[in-house]
Amino acid sequence: MRHVVYLLVVVNLVFLGWNIFQSQSVRQVERDLPPIPETAALLVTLQEQEQATAGEISAIETVTENEPPGAGVSLVCQTLGPFLAREAMQELEAKLVTMELEPQQRESARKYPIGYWVYLPEMERAESRRLAQILDDHSDKEYFIGKGNVISLGAFQNMSRAKRRQKTARKLGLEPRLETRYRTATEYWLDFQVESAASEQLTGLVADTPDVWLQDRTCY
Repeated sequence: MRHVVYLLVVVNLVFLGWNIFQSQSVRQVERDLPPIPETAALLVTLQEQEQATAGEISAIETVTENEPPGAGVSLVCQTLGPFLAREAMQELEAKLVTMELEPQQRESARKYPIGYWVYLPEMERAESRRLAQILDDHSDKEYFIGKGNVISLGAFQNMSRAKRRQKTARKLGLEPRLETRYRTATEYWLDFQVESAASEQLTGLVADTPDVWLQDRTCY
């Protein structure tokens, strides 16, 4: 048993000495090696390269998400119109396309005043005949009886003539009404986005069309 203990001690001493010798040899080799040039590229394992690439892609995606391409360009939304004829709209639309814009057509309905109407509102047939007789007795033939026994006293393009007609009917004891006449028409518009710095170039497009305006609009 004593011999076994001595043997283990000897083995441990030998192992310790061998480790010390190896450590000194490695340090000696490192001292003897020439220095690594500054221009030398470091060796990178495939796993380290994949990790670095994944990190770069993640960083690019983060930047793109926070500030997408073109985010630094100031865009404004504008509309061009109204056009009463589709052909006129299409002519300017072609010019916008040559400027590399993407106009979108839009339609809307609008009521235009076209004059004034003086009339006696809907009534019973007998009443309409009575009032018509009053007009006939005063040699007033500028009227006609329409649907619902409405008595039209005339349509006028300007307000002054309509009011004169209304005043004349009132002198006969009538109570005529005066209303504005409207016509519903379709308008056409061109909606698009443009860089704020280039928007001034568009003002020349409408110089010869006084009824068409270039207006800012809300971006959707």
